[in-house]
Amino acid sequence: MHRRRLGNELRRLRETAGRTHREVAAHLDCSQGKISQIELGRVPVRTSDVRLMAEFYGATSDQLAALVDLAQDSKQRGWWQQYPSTAQRPGLQTYLGLETSAKAVSCYGADPLPELLQTAEYSQALLTADPRGHGSDELQERLTVISTRQQRLLGEHPLELWAVLDESALRRAVGGPGVMRQQLEHLVLLGYRRNVTIQVLPFRGGGHPLMGDRIAVFSFPDDADPLVVHLGDSANSRFLDKADDTGGYLKAFEQVCAQALNPKDSSAFISAVADESPA
Repeated sequence: MHRRRLGNELRRLRETAGRTHREVAAHLDCSQGKISQIELGRVPVRTSDVRLMAEFYGATSDQLAALVDLAQDSKQRGWWQQYPSTAQRPGLQTYLGLETSAKAVSCYGADPLPELLQTAEYSQALLTADPRGHGSDELQERLTVISTRQQRLLGEHPLELWAVLDESALRRAVGGPGVMRQQLEHLVLLGYRRNVTIQVLPFRGGGHPLMGDRIAVFSFPDDADPLVVHLGDSANSRFLDKADDTGGYLKAFEQVCAQALNPKDSSAFISAVADESPA
């Protein structure tokens, strides 16, 4: 997020100064591609390069100081980087960085349930069912990462989560009936939190614009940071942040919310499904 914000500010200063990527690249003695990647927040940037760019754009001393602070902050390691299983999955690292920085996350997808809503038993059942297999150390590590992420739902300034759950995610008995019943009861309890909104999209709702998609929408405390839409899963991730790219998905998510049961009826629906499972 710090890299994205830094890139946005550098791009804004460049455009205000009327400079092109070619001119900036010549000034820094680097490729135009590097300047583009810096502005997109996709690569680390040296403080010395930030100074050269800011001075080339005629930035004020206050603007320069703020940019340098962002550049230094962007070099900090994320909490998830201590876990080797996340370091091997670039898409997941980006996802966790966005989730950690976000003020709110809205999501939709068919099964499995979003990891922020999973019980430990449900998560473990999913991971052990993976045919690729996980050693005991990696399994515990991935469970720890999920548990750490779920802490964002707690505290004085918790993450705001809006989750639309497909009925299929409620009816697939991951881990067996007992684990699934416990998971469904957990969803009902989570729905009482002020920062958590859960809706169910039942089968009877018919077709909708996000069929076959799994999306998450991230919004951030600073209004200058654009919304980011994530598509797919950690193995096949796409991140969109341009209004022309995200607009259609945002409208589709609104339509899915309109088709889904309201939170109160969703809670009753989840409870009814739970009652179908043996204790």
